Amino acid sequence: MAAIRQMAGRGTEPLAGGEVIEGEEAVDAAAGGAEGASSPVELAATAEPDRPKWNASYATTFWRNLSATARQAMVRVSQSPDYTEKRAQLMDELNLTQRELSGSLSSQGHSMNRLKRRRGGVDLPRPMTYDKAADVYVLDSNFAGALQHMQVD
Repeated sequence: MAAIRQMAGRGTEPLAGGEVIEGEEAVDAAAGGAEGASSPVELAATAEPDRPKWNASYATTFWRNLSATARQAMVRVSQSPDYTEKRAQLMDELNLTQRELSGSLSSQGHSMNRLKRRRGGVDLPRPMTYDKAADVYVLDSNFAGALQHMQVD
């Protein structure tokens, strides 16, 4: 139970000498302390070395079940430097409101679930995520490579 609480950021982390810290501090301590803490993206990358990566086969199955607007958004972001694009710019390019863009991108969750069912529970990273702090959409680099391999325009 303690391990589950710790993973959720609500657990306790014993320190040398028997002192105990709780909550988010426990997560920071497990990550190497505030001084050595990595970004959430770096922690996720190092914590999941065996996670499958996107390839053309997975991307093709995923792509079939995606809405047309979500496809357009992903193609636009895949053509951007570092596979990132500001939300306002993407909304302008696709002539969509924030609600319309978010709604169309929700189809990636449905498509991910279908992919998991069809491919034996494969647990791939979300192909496109939203970074709230930077107000940008970020496309997974492996997924972008798979799109290029599929020659999607």
